[in-house]
Amino acid sequence: MNTRRFFTFAVLSLSLLTTSIHAQNVLNVGESISAAGSNTQVSVTIDNTAPVLGFSFGITHDGAVLTPLGIDQGAATSLLNGGSGAEYFFEDLAPANGPGVILACITTFGSSLDSIPAGTGQEIAVLNYSVSSTASPGSSNPLNPVTTLGNPATNIVFTVGGVSVFPATNAGAVNIAVPPPTTPSISSADVCTCEAVVTWTNPINYNSIEVRVAGALVQTLAGTATSATVTLPVSAESICVRGISNGTASPDACTIEGCPVFIPPAPIANLTCELTSNVPGTGCEYLLTWSGAGPYSQINVSLDGVLVDTLAGTATSATGALPFSTTGVNFTVEAIDICGGSVNTLACSLLCEEGPTFVRGDCNADGSNNIADVVAALTFLFGGGGTPLCADACDINDDGNLDISDPVFLLSNLFSNGNNPPAPYPNCGVDGTDTDPLDCVNFPPCP
Repeated sequence: MNTRRFFTFAVLSLSLLTTSIHAQNVLNVGESISAAGSNTQVSVTIDNTAPVLGFSFGITHDGAVLTPLGIDQGAATSLLNGGSGAEYFFEDLAPANGPGVILACITTFGSSLDSIPAGTGQEIAVLNYSVSSTASPGSSNPLNPVTTLGNPATNIVFTVGGVSVFPATNAGAVNIAVPPPTTPSISSADVCTCEAVVTWTNPINYNSIEVRVAGALVQTLAGTATSATVTLPVSAESICVRGISNGTASPDACTIEGCPVFIPPAPIANLTCELTSNVPGTGCEYLLTWSGAGPYSQINVSLDGVLVDTLAGTATSATGALPFSTTGVNFTVEAIDICGGSVNTLACSLLCEEGPTFVRGDCNADGSNNIADVVAALTFLFGGGGTPLCADACDINDDGNLDISDPVFLLSNLFSNGNNPPAPYPNCGVDGTDTDPLDCVNFPPCP
C-alpha cells in the first residue's frame, strides 16, 4: 500500500473507530477574483469548537476553466510544530471521480500532540489554480466540498480528540474578473450645452456598457459601444465607464471633467445711422454701421420692434429702404452670442421725410429760370443778399455746395447751350439726391 493510501486509510479508520459528533463546526471554501489566463489562490478555513488534530476534504471544480497547481499549508497549519507546519499534509490534484482536489492532514505524530486550537476563520490550506485564458469574464466557477472524490472516497471530517466530527460546508468559487474599458477621453465639448463626446476602447465584448456622471447612471449602451454623448457637470466631476459581462461589472474607468467656461464676447458699439438717398415718390435708403469683435452667432436688426434682418455674426453694417413718413422710425441692432444669448442692443432713430418741391436753378424763387437767378446767386455769394429761400434751388450744379460754380453753370445753360440743371428741372419736384447739408425752407412757386 502506498503512503497516500496508508494515511488516507489511517484517517478513515480513525473516523470509523470513533463516534460521530455534530457540532458548530464548518469547512469554508473561499472565493477569489481572477483574470482569465492568470493564476489564483483560494483560502480554505475552518470554524471549530475544539482543537483539531487532523482533517480531510475533497473539492470539485470545472476542469475546463481551472487547473490545480498545488495546495499550500494555511496560516493556522503553518504555525504547528514550532512553525514547521503539519507533519502530514497530503494533496491529490487528480483524484478519481474528479476533476477536483483532495487534501488529508494530520497535525502531529509525536507524543506531544500539537493541534489547531478552537476558533473561527482559521486558514488550514490555500488552493492554487491556473485559470484558462478562454474563461468567460464575469462567470463564476464553483468550488464545491464533496465526499465523492478518490477511491475510496475521501470524507470531509475533522478529528477532535480521537472523535470524527463531520462539519457543515460552505462552497466557494473562482470568479473571472471583467476587465475595465480604457480610460475615457473627452472631446467636442460644447460650451453652450455642456454636451461632450466620451470615447473609450473595450478589451472584450461586453453584454452592456454603463456610463456614469458624478456617480449617477446616465446611459446604458450596447456592449460594443465605444462612445457616448453626455452632459458635463458645471464643476469637474468623474465621468466613468464600466463594462457588464455575465451580470458582473468591471471596475470603473474614469476621467475628471467639467463643462467648459463660457466667456461672453465684448458688446457691439459705435452705432451710426444715416439716410443715403431720398428718392422722390418712393422713399429713402438708410445705412446702419457699428463695430464689435465678437464672436457673435448673428446680428439682429429691428425696425420699431419688428425684426427686419438677421445678419451673419461678422456683419458691421445694414442697409434698407424706408417709406416717406412725417414721423421717425426707431432702429435696434442686437448682437447674439454663440450660445444664443443677447450680448447687447444699440438703438437710433431716422426720419425719412419727403423733401419740399422746387425747381433747380430758380434761385430767386420767381417761377422761371433766367439771368435774374444768376444775379440772385451772385448777390447771395458776394453781395450780402441774404440767405436764399431755397438753398437747393441755388445749388444749380447739384454738387452740395453754394459757390461760384452755380451761377457759371446757369450762365452756360442760358447763353452757351450748356447742360440743363439736374432734377428737379424744369418742373417742380423733390431733391432725389438729398444727402447734402443744403435745405429748402420755402419755395412758393411749387405746391
